[in-house]
Amino acid sequence: MVVWIKRVILVAALGLLCALANQNLSWWPTSRQTFLERLDRATRLGTDWMVTSPEGGNTALLYMIADMADLSGDRRLRNIVASFLADPRIPSDDVWRRMLNPVAKVRAPSRQQLDAFQDYQRWFLYAVARPDVEITESERAAMFAPDRFMWGSRTHQLLALILYRSRTGNSLQVNDLINHLCEKIALEAHWDVRVTDLYLQRIAFIMAAGRPDLIKRRWVERAITSQTPTGGWVASWYGWGPGLIAFSVQRTVPNSHTTVQGAWILYMLKYRYPDWIDGTMTDGRPHIVGLGDRIEPRVHLG
Repeated sequence: MVVWIKRVILVAALGLLCALANQNLSWWPTSRQTFLERLDRATRLGTDWMVTSPEGGNTALLYMIADMADLSGDRRLRNIVASFLADPRIPSDDVWRRMLNPVAKVRAPSRQQLDAFQDYQRWFLYAVARPDVEITESERAAMFAPDRFMWGSRTHQLLALILYRSRTGNSLQVNDLINHLCEKIALEAHWDVRVTDLYLQRIAFIMAAGRPDLIKRRWVERAITSQTPTGGWVASWYGWGPGLIAFSVQRTVPNSHTTVQGAWILYMLKYRYPDWIDGTMTDGRPHIVGLGDRIEPRVHLG
């Protein structure tokens, strides 16, 4: 019995090592031209998916689509955002409009209305709609806490701080916190082998924060490979995830939340960080990307 237990442990350990190697190491050379062709194709398919299945309610996703439109000048993406802003069902003074229009005149939400939101949603509104939106001292402390959160809560915190920085300007304290969170999220990505909604979110938000140097080539390769033939992305990895104990076959169908984040990665690589491509793709030699590799960011968002 003891021998069998040891064998099971050995097999499990070998399986974990193989999974981690597949997650973090790029074994085969890829030329810059080949990668650009794959990137262009994936971008085209992802854009077509977003156009035919436009996001109509999540303003954080619309913020990402607006950024993609600004980067590329794609009129179809601009129309998705414009259609949302022109929708008569959405009050003209709705506070969430500030995600897309920094000078929109909005109605300040009541405390009761704020309490109905998730904590990260209150952070988003505080970041983009001050002074019309104020949060409590404990909520603000949580938003700026360096080590209180992990997994999806940490990525949401990072996006809130990216929004905050984009509206208030750079400060040493905020930049240091953003860099700290990016490095923590990159470490999570190193160990999480499942290509889920959160997998794409980690890559996208780290890039949006201006830290493409933390993104491994293998992560991008797996993100692109996981795109479905329709151009969309699914939330789970073979039905597992994004949470560690979440399992559902319903998450195996492409959805807007995952697809927009996946497409945002492609647009940022293509238009904002071409230097990442130049510094990461090979010239025909095998290239193993490690945690210590650093590609200097070309542009910082916000």
